[in-house]
Amino acid sequence: MITKLASSRSTFKTLEFKPGLNILLAEKHETSGARDTRNGTGKTSFIELVHYLLAGKRNAKDDFHKPELIGAEYTATFKRNSNEFVITKKSSATKDELRRNEEYLTPVDLREALSREWFNLESEISTEKYSPSFGALLAYFVRKERNGGFASPVLNSSSQQSWDSQVSLSYLLGFDWRLPQKLQLTKDQKKDADTLAKMIKSGYFTDGALDINKMQARLDLLDSEVEAKRAEVASATVVDGYRRHELTANDLTMQIRDLNEANLIDLDLSEGIDQALAEVEDANLADVRSLYEQIGIFFSEQVEKRFEQVEAFHRQVSKNRETHLKREKSSAENRLAERKKEIIRLQKVLSDKMALLRSGMAIERLTYLQSDLNKLEAEQADLQQQIPKFQNVDEDQKRLKREIDDLVDLIGRDVMEREKPRKAAVQVFAETSQFLYDESGQLIIGRSSGIAGLSIETDIAGKKSGGKNHMQIFCFDWLLVEIALKHDRFDRHIIRCLVAGPSQFDLLPDFLSRPTAISLCQQKSRGEKAVQKRAIKGSREKQRKVRKKKKGVWQDVRCITTPILERGTRCAFPVSSPPACGDGSRPITS
Repeated sequence: MITKLASSRSTFKTLEFKPGLNILLAEKHETSGARDTRNGTGKTSFIELVHYLLAGKRNAKDDFHKPELIGAEYTATFKRNSNEFVITKKSSATKDELRRNEEYLTPVDLREALSREWFNLESEISTEKYSPSFGALLAYFVRKERNGGFASPVLNSSSQQSWDSQVSLSYLLGFDWRLPQKLQLTKDQKKDADTLAKMIKSGYFTDGALDINKMQARLDLLDSEVEAKRAEVASATVVDGYRRHELTANDLTMQIRDLNEANLIDLDLSEGIDQALAEVEDANLADVRSLYEQIGIFFSEQVEKRFEQVEAFHRQVSKNRETHLKREKSSAENRLAERKKEIIRLQKVLSDKMALLRSGMAIERLTYLQSDLNKLEAEQADLQQQIPKFQNVDEDQKRLKREIDDLVDLIGRDVMEREKPRKAAVQVFAETSQFLYDESGQLIIGRSSGIAGLSIETDIAGKKSGGKNHMQIFCFDWLLVEIALKHDRFDRHIIRCLVAGPSQFDLLPDFLSRPTAISLCQQKSRGEKAVQKRAIKGSREKQRKVRKKKKGVWQDVRCITTPILERGTRCAFPVSSPPACGDGSRPITS
């Protein structure tokens, strides 16, 4: 059992627990004002502290790692049979310190040890996929409001998966937990089979359906492509300095191109010179004479030179032009001849370079070819592996669907065949709820209507009320305690914290303040319970009058007031030890 909670902080009030049902609640007393509430007095922090001490992972965002709480040390003392051990945890900005009886250990090691001691859960089981775990089991006995632990009796948090709930509750209630485990594993296989066809390339679909023939045709074509690419890679030779030779070849090609372009220019020049020489030869002296005579007619007084002089000048000009043109043509022909020789030389060098390049390849080219080959081989291997699977994908889906249906039926039969734990759970829930209300609640256990697996439902009168819904969860958790004890899957004295919500105590004062709470632990006979119920019923009117008279002042005659935090509101901590007063109650102390 948990016997003590303490802290190194001076503002933390040490809590000590006794055997039986311990209920932690806040109390208003005569000095409380109208605005003083039972909120913020440490009830929820008590739950958070237990989870912090037993947590498997460090949560840097929780309240215990706030700057003002860094370095604080928290201690919980547990007692199992005659053995007592202490768990101490010190918050740090980087890594928390965890000790058990002053021996340092990791959270994983602590939880593994407590799994065996508290839940009889061996490490071989807890390491299996979809198996009961310490964290999931503990969360049913120490629920957290902020995690949605009071949203549903069968879920320890709002994020808990259905399989986790089924496996954990089957383990605690004494059913075959391996059936929900196998059901979830089979569902995973079914999901993979359903996803398998959807993840195929769109090219393998025809009108939305998988086309095996198209996949086989692609595989047949890949066989020849892979062989050709392998031969190309195998015959490839890497030329040393391939890139340098390639640059040289490119430069030679550019030089030859430039020489050819220059030759074209000189050829055009040579043709133009030939045309000019022909014009010189065709020049007619008679035209000059006719022109000269016409000039003489219009400019007779100005013309003094004779025609013979003009004729001699014309002949000299023609000769000079012819000589110049022939010299230009000869120069162009010489340049053409020189370029031709250079082109022949460059072409020979280029031919040698190209022959060298054709004999091999660059390492980059070989790498590129190898990459192409790898892609083709990967696609080939993928198709070779997938085609046999896809040929039977429909059969696999149908087979797995039948297995899921069979497992759901097996879960239902397992619940029916295990009559003793089933009836015990139903009976405990009914008796516990009847202690709280006149009408007993119902616990319904069986297979689900669909493929969910194990179905556990609770029904209690007025459960739509927030307070009664919380008490419904309390009744369910209480049956978990009793049934798990019978199967040696829970430590009898570990912890049983009633909800920290502020409203449920107001809704059920009789359960908390009268001997009913004790009878849940003491398991009294039906006759004794009937006497207690009549006593409780007779005290209700009296209690209502007291509350109406002292409005704003909340009293609980079953509580010994014990301050937890230094606030205007005080806290009450009831214990299950024999009452001090003759009427079965303890006096209020301030």
